[in-house]
Amino acid sequence: MADARERDLKNSTLAADIRKVRLLLLTFATIVIWFAFDLVLTDGFVLTPRNLTSLSVQMTVTCILAIGMTWLLIAREIDLSAGAVMALVIIVIFQLQVVYEVGTFITLIVAFATGILLGLINGSIRIVLLVPSFVVTLAGFSWIRGMAFIVSEGQTHAGANESFYLISNSYLPPLYSVVLILLAGGYFTFKALWQILSGQPKLPISRLLDWLQLLVILGATIGSALVFYIYRGLPFPVVMLFILILVSNWISNNTTFGRYIYALGGNPMAARRVGINISIMTIGLFSLMGAFTALAGVIQASLLDAGPPGIGQLLALNAISAAIIGGTSLFGGYGSIWGTVIGSLMMASIANCLSLAGVNTFYQMVATGIILIITIAVDSLAMNRGKGA
Repeated sequence: MADARERDLKNSTLAADIRKVRLLLLTFATIVIWFAFDLVLTDGFVLTPRNLTSLSVQMTVTCILAIGMTWLLIAREIDLSAGAVMALVIIVIFQLQVVYEVGTFITLIVAFATGILLGLINGSIRIVLLVPSFVVTLAGFSWIRGMAFIVSEGQTHAGANESFYLISNSYLPPLYSVVLILLAGGYFTFKALWQILSGQPKLPISRLLDWLQLLVILGATIGSALVFYIYRGLPFPVVMLFILILVSNWISNNTTFGRYIYALGGNPMAARRVGINISIMTIGLFSLMGAFTALAGVIQASLLDAGPPGIGQLLALNAISAAIIGGTSLFGGYGSIWGTVIGSLMMASIANCLSLAGVNTFYQMVATGIILIITIAVDSLAMNRGKGA
């Protein structure tokens, strides 16, 4: 019994170390991309506070969707209709704001209700008709996009209320931004230090990884504080994203709902035997995806101040890519919110740097596709090797 307990402890420690290595490699790869483009191809523009602030806003929409997609992928589900759902939400927003002159508060309620309803429809079809989520949401990719064109009559409306426009175009004052960043950074620094000084027996490589993680946290805290203090402060979309990250990560790691998500993806049959209501969980996850998509739509609509019905064609694929690059398994059962955040940052950094270097967007798609193929291949090989063992 003692040997089995010790073996389980070693396996869990090894798994934690592998996760840390992956996140650290992604982080360092992103930093290398920044410095390479900054020093060689963009005349020092990448690492300016203005561009880094712009980059943080650019990743917001994709990252919000990728968080919802992470939960779905962990549970062995997928949503290919997210871009179409966001387009319809944006169309509804501008129909209400521009055509019917509805206030911002009611507009937000209707926007979130629209996203949740569409997620509920996807989840219900998946469960009631037993249609794979890939097929359900692929159909949604078509009919929901069609609804966006029907409602808008193929037209782009613009000019939302000022209060709605300010949702994504306002900044937290620099001083408040620094205080918020230092408080958050201080919490994560204390948590990392506690992990190092806890006295639990660890291999030397584990302790090295803990120290590297601490250095990354300190560097991210100090760097973010400087960037957002110098250039206007934290954009509101970034503040909303940060709150969503903290809440989602806490749900994943500290609640029954979070444990059920991993159980559902790890072994659905075992999850059913222990009493988890798979139907309710699945419909709930799709409904949450709809809510996340509605939030992304609100932010995107406020940023653009326009509602083209063709927006977000590749958004679902970008969100899936960010989650998988961040370590979420395409085969279910494994993933992390922080990994998805770093994956989203890496994808946004590649697009931002290539754009600043004057590279055509087609090449950006090629670069993202290559990274995605490599990531899925590594995940697949690791899974097959584990089965062979």
